Amino acid sequence: MKDLLLHNWHLKLISLGLATVLWAEVARTPTAEIVLPVFLELENIPAQTEVFGDIPDSVQIRLRGPSSLLRTLSQQNVSFSIDMRDSAMGVERVVALTPDLVHAPFGVDVVRVNPASVRLTVEPTAARDVKVVPTLSGMPAQGFEIEKTMVSPEAVQVEGPMSHVRDLETIKTTPISLDGRKEVFREVVELDWSDATVHPKTGTVTIEVRIRPRSK
Repeated sequence: MKDLLLHNWHLKLISLGLATVLWAEVARTPTAEIVLPVFLELENIPAQTEVFGDIPDSVQIRLRGPSSLLRTLSQQNVSFSIDMRDSAMGVERVVALTPDLVHAPFGVDVVRVNPASVRLTVEPTAARDVKVVPTLSGMPAQGFEIEKTMVSPEAVQVEGPMSHVRDLETIKTTPISLDGRKEVFREVVELDWSDATVHPKTGTVTIEVRIRPRSK
């Protein structure tokens, strides 16, 4: 043990001296605080599951430390992560966003995280076919009427958390204007849905609207 401690003792002494000088220099530097937006990372998400809730894209981290050090910080130097490994399926979980979850450089203290907590739920991923309902707006030209509306494909596959996919019966399109129309027309339109946790496999469908003279 003694030989181990004395091995390269002069290099160890120099290193200790440099560390002491560096710490003294840092201690003399004025202290400041900054707020840094940092991406929120969810780690160890179980396979074939979805995470949803009031989860922000980033969190605001208040940091305190030497002003010279804080000026060099960026999102690449600070990280924030939540471990999802032991999350119970289908149960809403309130996670406190505490400073100990933040990874910051040595010499920088984490004062506060905003928001203070998030609510999230983990559910198995589910998929199903959902009927597409075209959204029509306006009226054909005077003396004309809609004969038939066809959608291709008639249904699209959606994927997302099991409870959200199970409750989704139809999915609408963005509005298709009929104003002044007198004949058959086709239009490629986007799908329009409000549930951000559900993701259709395709983003567009083709709508064919058949217009005919109004029966007398």
